[in-house]
Amino acid sequence: MHAVDMPFSYVIGGFGPWAAALMMLAAVQSEYLHRGALSRCALGFALLGAGLVANGWSDPAARWPILTLALAAVVGTAVIYRALRQLVGARPTRMPRLALEVALPCLALLPAWTAGPRSFALTFHVLCLAVSLGIAWTVRRALVAPRNTAEAAVAVILLLYAGTWVYALYAMLRHDGPEHRHLLYVEPPFLAGYAVLYALLPLLVGVLVFNLANARLHHRLRRHANTDDLTGLMTRRALLEQAGPWQDDVLERGRQPVVLLLDVDHFKPINDTHGHERGDEVLRAVSDRLAGTLRAGTPLARWGGEEFLVLMDVASLDQAAAAAERMRAAVAERPFASGESRLKVTTSIGVSAWPAGVDLAQAVANADAALYSAKREGRDQARMAGPA
Repeated sequence: MHAVDMPFSYVIGGFGPWAAALMMLAAVQSEYLHRGALSRCALGFALLGAGLVANGWSDPAARWPILTLALAAVVGTAVIYRALRQLVGARPTRMPRLALEVALPCLALLPAWTAGPRSFALTFHVLCLAVSLGIAWTVRRALVAPRNTAEAAVAVILLLYAGTWVYALYAMLRHDGPEHRHLLYVEPPFLAGYAVLYALLPLLVGVLVFNLANARLHHRLRRHANTDDLTGLMTRRALLEQAGPWQDDVLERGRQPVVLLLDVDHFKPINDTHGHERGDEVLRAVSDRLAGTLRAGTPLARWGGEEFLVLMDVASLDQAAAAAERMRAAVAERPFASGESRLKVTTSIGVSAWPAGVDLAQAVANADAALYSAKREGRDQARMAGPA
């Protein structure tokens, strides 16, 4: 493909971004979690397609389509860049900042347009390179440590996109001739590759953005299923999924797995006297105090109602008993605020070893028996279960 074919290829290629924009708009109807990011992607692709089609379909003697193409390419890519940032986990960009980021390239291109073709081409290539490098930097984590295949694919394609603008700027600086309507100054053998790449790239990115949004939705739903809404701790289901591999790892390191089952004493009277809202506040506060006594990464779950379960690896059962005492004391050491009053809250704890060959259900049953022993003996204490 020679340079004279580029206007027609831009018309054909312009439908690629438009198709990607339609895909995004269709997804917005059902993808409520990423509606803002997908809407911005759709806007960016629509602008990009409009610039390509306007450049290829307009009067070849007119010069204004060159400016239209440049503005659409830079602004559209900047909008897509911000949407991708949000999809890989960055905070949404506030509208004033987004407007500023869109206005600055426009303010740079317009004076360059009046300065002459070479100044304009240089400014355009520098802006495109800056935006593409910004996109590559944004997705660097997805390239080094991707959370899924979609993230890795998006990162590789966008890194390739940034590389094309490095070479395009190099070719533009070497160019010594008339202005090219399509604003690409690479040699004719490479021009065909650029045309195909820029026509297909929006569709590829659009498909991968869908996969990325779906993967993030799956991750969010899974995290929601594994996190207790009230306390922010693991759910019973999440702990059960981790328990087997956790025990294997502890035993391989020569440590002892231990199960601690905790129950808030006299919790029903708290609900009956102060209301369920105060009861929820107590559970949140208890979970915070329990978590504060544990090493980071120690499995701690809300087991059900006012019960909590901890999986702990220790060097000996004496160490487990000492940890249980720390947890009991952390809850009981100071009253919990409840409006104008203060609530004295205590816990009873059952501790059981979880040796190899014993399933978790049996270890929990042993800890539960020790817990009820603590209840019978006056509460606000920890008891060790007998041999498994």
